[in-house]
Amino acid sequence: MDILELLFKKIIIPQFVYEIEIKKNARIYYSTINQAVYKDGSIFKVVDRKKDISVNILARDIIEDKKKVIGPGESECSGYAQALRIPIIISDNYTEFKWLNEFITLTHNNILALCVYFREITKSEAEDIFNKINDKLDHPTEDTFEDQYNKALIRFERNGWKRYLGI
Repeated sequence: MDILELLFKKIIIPQFVYEIEIKKNARIYYSTINQAVYKDGSIFKVVDRKKDISVNILARDIIEDKKKVIGPGESECSGYAQALRIPIIISDNYTEFKWLNEFITLTHNNILALCVYFREITKSEAEDIFNKINDKLDHPTEDTFEDQYNKALIRFERNGWKRYLGI
């Protein structure tokens, strides 16, 4: 979570995603995430769209439409992103990115690549983080960090995101 603070000033987490999706998938790491979200000066903000009628109205139809093709977590993220005009969605569920073409979609590997590109961390530090995360995944990648770094930069170029990302 610290690497996100190197690139972003604010990250919105939909209430549904925080309470259901992250809790379900983070398992033993949920308390670590919870501490990062609620620490003083945190960049993370958990938002409940149902408490803001404007956001709820703008997001609701998009969420329901996206639920027809992708999971509820990414659907919630897309609804919030559209309603709040946020161009970036962060998720490791890359199989659903083909349904989120209107957004810049970033995985944790893309975040590490951006941190290296912007010299927030060294490639060696990123590789260490990458390996630690990869070791804990149910389905780890066989790629090296170098492979993922190169794939990320190619993806940013191919999708026309370099200018927005400041690359």
